[in-house]
Amino acid sequence: MAKLTVKDLFEKKGKQKLTELYVTNSLEAYASEQAGIDILIVSFKKETLRTGVPTNRWFRDAHISDIRNAAPNTFMIYGLGQLPSKEKAIEAALLARDNGADAVYCGNSPAYIEALRNEGLPAVSHIGLIPYKSTWTGGFKAVGKDAESAFKVYQDALAYDNAGAIGLEVECVPDRVAEIITKKVDLLTLSMGSGPKCDVEFLFIQDVIGTNTDRVPKHAKVFKDTNKSYDNLLNDTVEGLKKFVNDVNSKEFPTPKNIVGIEDNEYEKFLNKIG
Repeated sequence: MAKLTVKDLFEKKGKQKLTELYVTNSLEAYASEQAGIDILIVSFKKETLRTGVPTNRWFRDAHISDIRNAAPNTFMIYGLGQLPSKEKAIEAALLARDNGADAVYCGNSPAYIEALRNEGLPAVSHIGLIPYKSTWTGGFKAVGKDAESAFKVYQDALAYDNAGAIGLEVECVPDRVAEIITKKVDLLTLSMGSGPKCDVEFLFIQDVIGTNTDRVPKHAKVFKDTNKSYDNLLNDTVEGLKKFVNDVNSKEFPTPKNIVGIEDNEYEKFLNKIG
C-alpha cells in the first residue's frame, strides 16, 4: 500500500474514519502495517537513536530505524514530548524527519506548532486530558464535562488549528464536545476516549492486544489477548536456553559439525612453529 501523506490525510477528513496506534517496537509496527492501520506514533528522543525505546514486557528495539523500517508504508508520527524552546523543537523535529518521521507530536503551546509549521514540519498536539499537564485539570480524569471547561477545550482546539497543526489528540473529552470540535477545525481530531465522531480512532497497541500489564482504560478494548502467545514464546525461549546450557555441560555441544578444523599436517607445522 502507498504511504499516506499530509495532503491525503486532510482529503480524508469527514469522508473516511482512520485508525492510529501507539507502538513501541518493530514487531508491533510490522503487525500494524500488515493489519492496515493508517497512522502510527512512536516515542522519539535522542537516546532512541542509540538504545531504543521502552517497550511492552517482552521487546526492546536497538534503534528507532527498526520501527520505521518495519512499517515503511505507514504514516508515522514521532513523539517529541515537550521541548524547552521553539529552537529546540525545530531541531528535534528536523532530527526526527531525517530519521524517517512523517510528522511529529509536540506537546507545547500553539506558538511552537506555528514555528514548526513555518519550517514545513507537520506537527500534532494534544487537548483535553494531557497526562503530563493533568494537575491543571484536576488529575487523571475526563476534561470538558461542564460548559466552562468544554469551552476551554474548544478554544484550545481553535488555537492549534489556527497555528497550523495537522492533528490534535483529543483525550477523554465528552463525545458531543469532540464532535463539535471536529466539525469546526480543519485539522484531524485523534480520539483517545472522546467518542466515534472524531476523524481518527487512536489507542495504545498494548491495550488492543492485551499486553498492557496495568489496567485497561475505560476508553480502550482488548480485541485479542496475546499474552498466552508471548508466554509460550518466553517458555520456548527458556527451554531452548536450558538445553544449550545442558548440552555444553554434558559436552554434547559443540560437535565436530560446529567447529572449524585444521588438516593434520598443517597442525603439525603450527606446533613446530610455536616450539
